Amino acid sequence: MKRTYPSGAQKRKKIKESKTQQESLQKLTSFFKSKTAKESSDEEEVRNVCPPRDATTSACCSSTISTDLPDNVTATSSEEAAPSAAELAEASPESSQQHDPVVSETVILSDDPALWPDKLTDQNKCQLIIRGPVQIKDFDLPQNDDNIPRRFTEENYQKKMKNGEKIHRKWLVYSVSSDSVFCFCCKLFEIGTRYALSSSGFRSWINLHSHLKEHEKGKSHRANMQSWRELDERLKSGKTIDSASQELQALEVQHWRAVLSRIIAIVCHLAECNQALRGHSEKIFEPHNGNFLGQTELMAQFDPIMSEHLRRIDKKEIKDHYLSNTIQNELIALVGQKTCDAIVQKVKEAKYFSVIMDCTPDISHTEQLSLVLRIVNCESAVGASISEHFVGFISVDDTTGKGLCNTLLEQLNHLKLNIADCRGQSYDNGSNMMGHKQGVQKRVLELNNKAMCVPCSSHTLNLVVADAAKSSVLSVSFFSNLQRLYNLFSSSVQRWSILQNHVKLTVKSLSTTRWECRIDSVKALRYQMPEVVEALTALSEQATEKKDGETLSSSQSLCKELTTWRFILCVVIWYNVLYQVNRVSKLLQSPSVSIETVKRETDGVKQFLQEYRDGGLASTQIDAREIAEKMQIDMTFPVERQRRTTRQFLYEGTEETQFTPEQRFKKDFFLPLVDMALNSVSERFTQVDPFFSLFGFLYSADNMKKAVQQDTLEESCRNLEQTLRDIDSQDLVLEVRAALIAFSGHISSPAEMLDYIYKENLLELYGNLSIALRLLLTLPVTVASGERSFSSLKLIKTYLRSTMSQERLNGLAMISIEQRVRRSLNMEDIIKAFAEVKARMVRFCLQQELLEGKKMSFTLLFNLHENTLVQVHCRFCSPPL
Repeated sequence: MKRTYPSGAQKRKKIKESKTQQESLQKLTSFFKSKTAKESSDEEEVRNVCPPRDATTSACCSSTISTDLPDNVTATSSEEAAPSAAELAEASPESSQQHDPVVSETVILSDDPALWPDKLTDQNKCQLIIRGPVQIKDFDLPQNDDNIPRRFTEENYQKKMKNGEKIHRKWLVYSVSSDSVFCFCCKLFEIGTRYALSSSGFRSWINLHSHLKEHEKGKSHRANMQSWRELDERLKSGKTIDSASQELQALEVQHWRAVLSRIIAIVCHLAECNQALRGHSEKIFEPHNGNFLGQTELMAQFDPIMSEHLRRIDKKEIKDHYLSNTIQNELIALVGQKTCDAIVQKVKEAKYFSVIMDCTPDISHTEQLSLVLRIVNCESAVGASISEHFVGFISVDDTTGKGLCNTLLEQLNHLKLNIADCRGQSYDNGSNMMGHKQGVQKRVLELNNKAMCVPCSSHTLNLVVADAAKSSVLSVSFFSNLQRLYNLFSSSVQRWSILQNHVKLTVKSLSTTRWECRIDSVKALRYQMPEVVEALTALSEQATEKKDGETLSSSQSLCKELTTWRFILCVVIWYNVLYQVNRVSKLLQSPSVSIETVKRETDGVKQFLQEYRDGGLASTQIDAREIAEKMQIDMTFPVERQRRTTRQFLYEGTEETQFTPEQRFKKDFFLPLVDMALNSVSERFTQVDPFFSLFGFLYSADNMKKAVQQDTLEESCRNLEQTLRDIDSQDLVLEVRAALIAFSGHISSPAEMLDYIYKENLLELYGNLSIALRLLLTLPVTVASGERSFSSLKLIKTYLRSTMSQERLNGLAMISIEQRVRRSLNMEDIIKAFAEVKARMVRFCLQQELLEGKKMSFTLLFNLHENTLVQVHCRFCSPPL
């Protein structure tokens, strides 16, 4: 009969295993005993080095009590080594369940010897010797509680000889926490009998002098000094016993740092090109695994470091390969945050900034608010420059003036920027933005009346063209014919091929929002009118052969319209007007343009329209005649029947004015178009007049001279001080007068003057003038930078990537838009920051295991960063090795 109960040997074996587990657990829990005051202060220092993990920590790492690793944890061989916390980042394992390896920092010992543990490991000794003894100086040391209060003084650091000379005691260290002194070398190397200077510390100040002399003569002190000196020399020369192991560890660290730097470079390259990172597969060496893994494999073909990394993955020598989608998201978020931090630092250095905001829906029907900050960068001996920086997309639900204003304030608070330093606002012409009662600009002005709102000049010019296009029936029908022409040729591939066989510049579709861009549609006809007519003729012949009546009718009617003298004049007139408006619009979209350029360019547009109204029709007929001669068409206007108005029961007859066809064309088309554009420019740019009157005397050196000659300089400076309260008007008057004499003749614009002040280090002489010029240049001109960010948004968040998270979208957009700032970042700082995030996890995992009362299994990989950081794999956060 088979026995159903365990035998005696099995029972004894089970009891022995249970005792072994209990003993190992007791040894481990000894490191988590209740802390004394000294241990608590020591732990506080460690916690400062490794701050608590954020809310994104996984469930198994949710505890907040930090712990230290046991001394009996040993390092594995270099073949099994993986990157550590401070130098490397976390990688995801190859299994389907993505876990993050956990990294931790060993205890970084304090400079205070009273806080050192009783038993120092070899690693602790090496760490302290490399750092060296730290002697407290220039500190108000406390007095003891003896009958005669005494205290430690800095004179005790010196040994006075009989001849009066002094020898520095570099081994003597003062402890602030225990108010006692220690011998640095004896604290490290003393074995057996403990003296006060090597154990608990000596604090009998009345006997300190004699005690130090006696200690210096001791045999053990001299031996410990010799041990300290020899170990210090060995560490500096790399001739310690484990130097070979340290060299292998250094090579491994260098390898992993190089791997991580290449991974970050691939992520940044794909983000700058607005390309997707992931594919159908997320495993290495598989087809269609995305751009990220594909570029990694491509780099491995030519780069030995990545080739070795992929070889280890293929041979399964390492479990964590840093190539998962989780790592991609973390790197994108980290690089984007670092880029944003660099921009915020620039804004804080510039002090004054302006806000540029605009909204648009993305592919997932989420309203995205783009926030751009405009600043003036000023550096001594370098100069001054204007820049506009994108700081992120914000998902908004409330698009009212109140909701957008609250979103702006929350974002500025998140970036730790003060709304009081805002000196300008610029939005589109929407009522929720520019409303005078409930708009964003009004609400911001209530908080900071110095944040002057400048309407977008590009939007204003766009409205000027829109008004002119509706000035007459002939203008409306003209653009309608252009759209019909595009629709006719673009409706099939064969028709578009016919057009391309005849012209170089293809016809363009009309933009429903950007009216100044219609110059592209007009330009194709302005310089290729005969070729376009030939294409229409060829299309008519093809339609005749195919018996396509609709196409034949459309092509013939368009061809008949395009071969009229009136249409040719319309093409030339509209091209001349749109060319001037589009040139100014493109110029004002540059981030380096300031508000004085708006004044100069809008005045130029007004002058052009006024001159074009007076003599533009005659010059237009000359240009149109060249086109008509090439096309061999009659250069006359069609004779229209004069309509007479029936009048009855009039006492006196009225004389009706008879217009020629040319006069009627000028009256019905040319004059309404130019007059409407001229009036629209004058009316719509009146919102910028307050800024012209406030900063007008600073627009150029000529304006400054004119203000001095007309005795209006004092009044202008006083008005600027009362409005902005950032300058002294009296000092500004003196500085402007001095600048007119000292500055060279070629320095005229505000940007040139401010650049000259900082390049020549003249800030002490022109302090108020530099502030006034900075405030002038900080004012925004257009919201073009916000519109450009929307272009990147449409490239990043496409139909196939519509489920992208907001954090990933912001990171990719920040890397893509702010490429110059991103490339100026230090790669070492990014790697270190990534490792610091990962270094928080082991403390929580250790505490979680203790709470659950489970047996702990760790593998210490290797030490990095001056022997202060280690990597540990935990059963809860990564699969066992």
